Amino acid sequence: MELYSIFLVLMCLFGSGLALECYVCADQPDNKDKCVKTTVQCEESQDTCLTHIEWRAPDFWTPRSEKMFYVHKACHTSTYCANMQREVGIRCMRDWYRDWECYECCGGDRCNFYVTLGSTSVIPSFILLVASLVAVLISQLR
Repeated sequence: MELYSIFLVLMCLFGSGLALECYVCADQPDNKDKCVKTTVQCEESQDTCLTHIEWRAPDFWTPRSEKMFYVHKACHTSTYCANMQREVGIRCMRDWYRDWECYECCGGDRCNFYVTLGSTSVIPSFILLVASLVAVLISQLR
């Protein structure tokens, strides 16, 4: 009986260590403070860390109708996350001039630390590519 009790306690300790841990926050204007300092142990059925990013006009009036980021992080199921990604579809374009929203999903402890808030310019990458090609061509001609 004593061996059974020890085994049960060990299984409870081991089982609690398997729960996923995710960062959580709601309606934050960036990926700082609450969004990178607050974590929660997910429920057993939740196997995914979800991040929902929105770029839209705020709920309050702004002088030039400025848009803002809204970051939401939570625990969820992979099925829900995949459904939300499919539902937003083309609205996840990350254009600065229109409202957009995206869902990012991951399955490891605290994997939703980083957030992709916007697209970067293609021009610096293109310039670097062209400069590399020119350097290779010059070295081949020598």
